[in-house]
Amino acid sequence: MADRNGDLPIWVRAPKRGHEFYSGCTRAKLYEWAAKNLIRSVSIREPGRIKGVRLFHLASILAFIEQCEIQANPGQNDTGKKH
Repeated sequence: MADRNGDLPIWVRAPKRGHEFYSGCTRAKLYEWAAKNLIRSVSIREPGRIKGVRLFHLASILAFIEQCEIQANPGQNDTGKKH
């Protein structure tokens, strides 16, 4: 629970359709990034069950998006101004 950032949840589910509420990512993107180990994900399934639920770590999603922004704009600091 120490991972909680204010009112944001720690884990989120992929949307059935549309975009995930906090990150704006589609279900396909979340699964793609998780498969490439770019974000954290866990599948929870009870013993003997065929189906379970896959959860995605929200902080890792947001950190990945931020890292992509930094790589796309290497000459900018945190305020968005160029050095």
